[in-house]
Amino acid sequence: MWDKLLCRLCLGVAISLLTLCGAPLLDAQSEVPPAVRFIRFVGVKSLDAGRLEKIMETQAKRFRWGQGAPLDETVLRRDVERIEKFYKSQGFYDARVLGHRLIPLGGREVILEITVEEGRPVIVESVDLTVDNAPLGPWHDDLLQVIPLKPRRRFTSSDFYDTEKRVREFLSDWGYPRATVETQGIMDKEAKTAHIQVHVALGPACFFGPVRVEGNRRVETALIVNELTFRPGERYRAKALHDSQKRLMDLHLFTFVDIQPQLDASSEGEIPVSVVVKEAKSQTVRLGAGYGTEDQLRGRVGYEYRNFLGQGRKLELDARASSRARFFEGRLTQPHFLYEPFRLKVSGGVSREMQESYTNEQYFFRPQVTWQVNEHWLLNAGPNVEANRLLDVDLTSQAIRPSDQKGEEYYVSSLVFGATYQRVDNILDPRRGVQFLQRLEWGGSLVGSEVAFVKLGLEGRSYLPIDPLGVLAFRAKWGSIAELEDTARVPIFKRYFSGGSTSIRGYPYQKLGPLDDDGNPLGGLTLLELSGEWRFPLKNSWEGVLFVDAGNVYENRYELLWNQLRSSVGTGLRYKTPVGPLRLDFGYQLNPPDQDFFNRYQIHLSIGQAF
Repeated sequence: MWDKLLCRLCLGVAISLLTLCGAPLLDAQSEVPPAVRFIRFVGVKSLDAGRLEKIMETQAKRFRWGQGAPLDETVLRRDVERIEKFYKSQGFYDARVLGHRLIPLGGREVILEITVEEGRPVIVESVDLTVDNAPLGPWHDDLLQVIPLKPRRRFTSSDFYDTEKRVREFLSDWGYPRATVETQGIMDKEAKTAHIQVHVALGPACFFGPVRVEGNRRVETALIVNELTFRPGERYRAKALHDSQKRLMDLHLFTFVDIQPQLDASSEGEIPVSVVVKEAKSQTVRLGAGYGTEDQLRGRVGYEYRNFLGQGRKLELDARASSRARFFEGRLTQPHFLYEPFRLKVSGGVSREMQESYTNEQYFFRPQVTWQVNEHWLLNAGPNVEANRLLDVDLTSQAIRPSDQKGEEYYVSSLVFGATYQRVDNILDPRRGVQFLQRLEWGGSLVGSEVAFVKLGLEGRSYLPIDPLGVLAFRAKWGSIAELEDTARVPIFKRYFSGGSTSIRGYPYQKLGPLDDDGNPLGGLTLLELSGEWRFPLKNSWEGVLFVDAGNVYENRYELLWNQLRSSVGTGLRYKTPVGPLRLDFGYQLNPPDQDFFNRYQIHLSIGQAF
């Protein structure tokens, strides 16, 4: 036994001495390839290093807790070839990868450093354009703007090959779908210059011909034709085909819409159009359930009947219930109301809101005329009729005003005007674009209302991608109410409240702004909310968020006191789902009010982005 122990001790001492002397040891881990932690480029000045990393098969391990990305020398050789080819496509014909090295970080992790010699790029010296063999003419200035290749700019293969496509698309929108485009390039690789020649033959001016509709059984052909944004005899526009397809799909009557010009079957200047549709099921029942920290358990039942009584009418029945509200509404939508661009939406129902300081029961009727001006702008206008009854008011006796007494009933009749501008890439989870929302409501004795007021709300949102680091999102919201005529104070259910998961996230639901002695919200006549957040990718469907919110609710109309803005910061997690991201936010108040009704930390769980 002692002999074995002595042998092991000697062996250990020998291994230690060999290690100190620098002798290599056989290790099961020595054959494991290193893991790339970061990819670094040296010599890259003209192109974005992030774009180069994206075209590589070799990928860096983005986060320390993620799986390692083993380095494969065969894959790396293909990456080197791919980088050089990409440089050539961007006009750097002398570019080459000089080599690479691995910088140890510890353990198996390394930095992959790739050294590139870019060389001089090829510059576009001139762009010569002829239209129907003429070097000058009425189309030249517009077409030169469309052509992506510009003098004194770097030549790229993608711009060269896109030239024909862009010119054809432009001319097709102006009635020349038969135009032919030929692009030629003369390149001097020694001088690093390129001379571009673009020859255009317009062909005949074309007009829309007869429309043939196929595939519809229940939906009237007249309805389909009315949704088209063009008519036979009008000048041909390729964009009109795309817009018409979108309008037909927006009816939700079809699962498939294909609109194609029949160029081969057309005469010299008249182009027939084929519209092929596949009808969807006419009726749908929807069931849903969820949970949020503000409304807790919630459920929803919906029924939709498309093409109700024909002519594209849509009937919707919607019932929702949670700890905050119970709601039932019926909606009937009539396309092509009075004139083609207008639609009529008539809604009515009953709701009961159980808010922090009050419970209000409301019966409402709201006919609205909407006008989709274009793919971004939507306008709406119409009357709003409400019968309200305050079932309960949870305020201290000193804070309750005559207009907020339990059992008070209000008949509100008003006119509503709204405008929406929407240009985002994804409605449920925007990553790029802007949104603008405006709503103006006016009520008074002239329209039979017991409450006279004017209420204006404005909101703007912006989304800026910062790939690959995620998205910067910003929001600004302002609103104010002015009492009119003999109305001393608008009732509590018409006032503004703030705080919660979709406003200032460091505060509980509706607890930002004027409060009574027990911490119950009183609401106010002016609202201001400002938010900014950074949404950054984590792993797979996970996303992280850092945010800052600021705002307040003020007691008087048009009041704006910057020194009373309440701010909060926080962080959150998002998990992407088909119906929008599942959201968890943690907010902290930076400058809380003097009242100590709630703590400075708030947790919010909901679905969908905060804005």
